[in-house]
Amino acid sequence: ACGAARLSRIGTLAAASSSPVRANSSRHRPRVCARRDLSFRRSDCSGVTFSEVSVSMSSPRRCVVPIPHVTVVPQAFVGVASSSGGVLELVALVAKSLVAALVAAYVAVALKRKASEDFLPRIFQPASTRMAALLAATPALHRPMRPPFFLHTSAAQLVFYLLKQRLDPKAEFERELICLRDGGEIAIDWHVPNETKKNHKLPADAPIVAVMHTLTGTSDDFASFAHAAHARGFRVAVLLRRGHLGSPLKTGRFNLLGSCADLEIHLERVTKRFPLAKVFGHAESAGTGLAVRYAGEKNTQCLFHAMVCVCPGYDTTEGGAFSRFEPFLDAHLLRSVKASFLRGANEDVFSSTETSTADVLSSPRSSDAHPCYSDLLATETMADFLRLSYKMQGNDSLRADHDNANPMGTVLTP
Repeated sequence: ACGAARLSRIGTLAAASSSPVRANSSRHRPRVCARRDLSFRRSDCSGVTFSEVSVSMSSPRRCVVPIPHVTVVPQAFVGVASSSGGVLELVALVAKSLVAALVAAYVAVALKRKASEDFLPRIFQPASTRMAALLAATPALHRPMRPPFFLHTSAAQLVFYLLKQRLDPKAEFERELICLRDGGEIAIDWHVPNETKKNHKLPADAPIVAVMHTLTGTSDDFASFAHAAHARGFRVAVLLRRGHLGSPLKTGRFNLLGSCADLEIHLERVTKRFPLAKVFGHAESAGTGLAVRYAGEKNTQCLFHAMVCVCPGYDTTEGGAFSRFEPFLDAHLLRSVKASFLRGANEDVFSSTETSTADVLSSPRSSDAHPCYSDLLATETMADFLRLSYKMQGNDSLRADHDNANPMGTVLTP
């Protein structure tokens, strides 16, 4: 019968299952059996493992036969999953394939960049003739960067930098604590050379590098920098802002980007301790905002002889730097900021004076504490955190916060 003839073809694809599948090929029209009732048992199916098949042909229909589910396994995986420890072998095989694909992609990108001019510095011609002369007299700015082959992407460089920070020897710092008039605390961490370098004492007029740290930075982040600077004859001083001393806040005030008034106190202490030394500024990330703002406010009275800004943030107003973070980086920074300024022992500073944001907006001058504490804890982006933290940064409104802290607010036009 036509049904029995089809079973041998179906049986070649079968494994253990009972899902009903239509037993006709898409390349053939279904046939109708001549007899009205047709039945046969497992023995009529030429050894194929099936349950009893029954076809009733009271009217022309397709033959429905229960057959197993068919699983197709690539030849490379045959016998892997079924053997002892096969799951681990399969995972290892997939992991090796992914690693090989990533390495191949990285090599392709590195070769492409090496052949291009991606590593040439992009220099924008300044309007100032003095700056143009400085750029022309600095040949290093006009040469392409030649990183090692395994550091040809920004992601690889970042991973290597973080790894190097962890592996480099720790630095020792001597802290000079500064108590402010409003009860807050800032500090200067002076780098102390290790035992092998103590014989290399710096003279009293050795140049000083005043470090302005990142958003949640500490002195330990600059251990490698301190070792390298000392080896070149520089004395290193890390200028720690409020909330970065590794101890609870003394008052409910902190500054994400720093305070020019606090920085001026820092520099007065530095120049008082070493009056013969020139002071140079080294700022990273959020610290660059403070450095540029201070230089713009002080103008010719700026105590820095020169400054270096690494990863500058520029504009910090609405839609500026804090609104342009990648989602992953934004979430990471937000967690770090909340842990540094709001959580832990600092919760006691805010809990007794907490007020809602609505109360602050309705009467911003009536509260001298930190009314946005609970709202800051609920923020989901760094832009929201900055928008709601103006009172905790010592300002009466968001507009005043931008006017007092935005680095671009004091940029002078030549």
